Amino acid sequence: MGSVIGKRLDGRYEITELIGVGGMADVYKATDIMEDRTVAVKILKDEFSNNEEFLRRFRNESKAIAVLNHPNIVKIYDVGFTDEIQFIVMEYIDGITMKEFIEQQGVLRWKDGVHFITQILRALQHAHDKGIVHRDIKPQNIMLFPDGTIKVMDFGIARFSRVDGKTLSDKTIGSVHYISPEQARGDMTDERSDIYSVGVMFYEMLTGQKPFDGDSAFAIARKHTEETPAMPRDIMPSIPEALEEIILHAMERYPERRYQSASDMIKDLDTFKLNRSVSFGYKYNQKPVIPNEEGTKHFKSVPKREVRYDYDDDDEDDDDDDDEEEEVKKRSYIVPIMLGVTAAVVIIAAVVIAWSVIRTLGNVGGTGTVEIIDFVGKDIVAVEEEYGDKFKFEIAQEYNSEYEEGTIFWQGDTAGKVVKEGYEISLKVSMGPRKTTVPDVKNMTVEAAENELKKYEFVVQRITMADENVEEGRVIKTQPAANEKQPIGSSITVYVSTGPVSTDVKVPYCLGLSKDDAIKLLKSNKLTYAVEEVESESNKGKVIQQSEDEGTWVPKGTCITIGISTGEVSPTEATLPIAIPAGAHGSYRIDVYLNGNIAVTQNIAKAETVAGSNVNITVKGKKTATYAIYITNDSTKKTVENYIKFDVDFANNKVDKIGTEKTKEFDSITPTTTTTTTAATTTTTTTTEEPYEPAEPVEQPDDNGEEGGDNGEEPDNGQQGGWQPAE
Repeated sequence: MGSVIGKRLDGRYEITELIGVGGMADVYKATDIMEDRTVAVKILKDEFSNNEEFLRRFRNESKAIAVLNHPNIVKIYDVGFTDEIQFIVMEYIDGITMKEFIEQQGVLRWKDGVHFITQILRALQHAHDKGIVHRDIKPQNIMLFPDGTIKVMDFGIARFSRVDGKTLSDKTIGSVHYISPEQARGDMTDERSDIYSVGVMFYEMLTGQKPFDGDSAFAIARKHTEETPAMPRDIMPSIPEALEEIILHAMERYPERRYQSASDMIKDLDTFKLNRSVSFGYKYNQKPVIPNEEGTKHFKSVPKREVRYDYDDDDEDDDDDDDEEEEVKKRSYIVPIMLGVTAAVVIIAAVVIAWSVIRTLGNVGGTGTVEIIDFVGKDIVAVEEEYGDKFKFEIAQEYNSEYEEGTIFWQGDTAGKVVKEGYEISLKVSMGPRKTTVPDVKNMTVEAAENELKKYEFVVQRITMADENVEEGRVIKTQPAANEKQPIGSSITVYVSTGPVSTDVKVPYCLGLSKDDAIKLLKSNKLTYAVEEVESESNKGKVIQQSEDEGTWVPKGTCITIGISTGEVSPTEATLPIAIPAGAHGSYRIDVYLNGNIAVTQNIAKAETVAGSNVNITVKGKKTATYAIYITNDSTKKTVENYIKFDVDFANNKVDKIGTEKTKEFDSITPTTTTTTTAATTTTTTTTEEPYEPAEPVEQPDDNGEEGGDNGEEPDNGQQGGWQPAE
């Protein structure tokens, strides 16, 4: 048969892609045109479709399987048969197989194992009740949804592949790991064979190992029939003892010693969940015994007769021999069955009578009543241990996000009510918060990932981080990680890539730091540095300048120049323009006072040469200063005090005159000249007043509140700078 992709089966199932390959059939994804839904279509391989006997059984069994309707069983929608193709249309499962999940996890937590196995057993019990035995229970046939729901596939298919004359081959090695001993021997099988396979799968879930392995299918099958596996707790000591008992009881080599139904195994699992320290007292792998006339002897498995569904009238003749054999067995069972029923009636009657007597005697001398207490918030195991002799408890388990697992959160009767001993109280016990599996959203866009997580009612938090291997805006990972179980409504952190790590770095703030600290900070930010000294009277030894502003992004390794304060500045010059009044003549001495001390002295030999203009005198300083000008006449020795004052701002090269020149006082020190004419001679007499001695200048503090000379300059007494008169 050629490729079926693109074809439409029965005019309604359009095949889109191959999604699985099996030993006897291939599985395709398809679209049901009529129902507008996605389905899975299993198509038999040619080697089976040419076998008439096989097809007859396949047709009958497929119709039987189609009646199964259970939340843990993959639903069969349709079965199709033509001369060229035989197919089954079933529910499409968007999940992974239990095999894939076990491979991912390695070893499952025992709580998860119990959760999965319980669902599988419920599916099997439903099928067994309808007379259908799976016969190929294995992780490959178990589908797992993201929310932890289990779906069992391929019911009844295994029996079809047992074509006469076939033997075990290496092609069946995937199934033979889970095969029951009676299947391995070729004996008749019933629902207890499925129980054995469940036990093997449970063993693998909790230990991470298969109980039996080998180089060939035959070698593995032989071990199932002859050998005893390692004890689960020897491999994984954390497995509770009660669970080990349940696993090994399901894996008993002899069907008579196993669980006789899936519901029996579920009951033990429920008991364990309520009391984890329970002991069931099962003795593993002991041969069953029955008495006879000669004493006691061992016997082999005598399985139940297989229940079969045949829907075609044409098959009646083929099954005549089976019907006759079954009739013989039915007749042979009549007497034992009647004896068993009689014995059961007698036992039940005896129990009822005994119970009535005990209740009557128990009430003698006592009230036989008890007061109901408030059980809410108490552990169910402790409650049963303490009050189990006073009350009967009807227990229902439900998910509850407010109470821990195993805690009672509701009771049917109000506390304080007085009832008879043995009164039945309804309790609801928390299974903890409902959990679901975190979906794998790696490499999704952040928007798609958040939408996917919100489908499962998770609260999403977003964190960005660089990742060279993940495109910007896509998810790197989640925390908790994908496929982990988390309570519905819990928070999931999504790490979103900002792309490759940037080569740019942000310039730090270095101002105010010492040189060493600034260098360390620059190095820690992957930057290089250069150091320059900057004249400043403040923050000596601290950074007062940096070549790049704080917060600027620059490439790694960029050189940042930092300016370190010297704590002082070099002096600068300023020019004081001293106006000499018009008409001045003679020689003068100009004294420049700073804070009461002479800073500069300038001599004017001939005032006439500068009369009406300025005498420029240069002074040096660092900050600000106030200079007072004194002018002394060399002839009269008279002085004009504070002839003029100047405020000087050296930092900004600014000179301000304070007030105006005392020209009237200047005139008073100008010498007067008298001329007398005689016949013989002319005499010029200059009358000079007594020499004027200037008052001792009063020292004045400068702008810094310090006394004279704080600018660090020595008075030059006329030897530095300034204007010099011509000879």
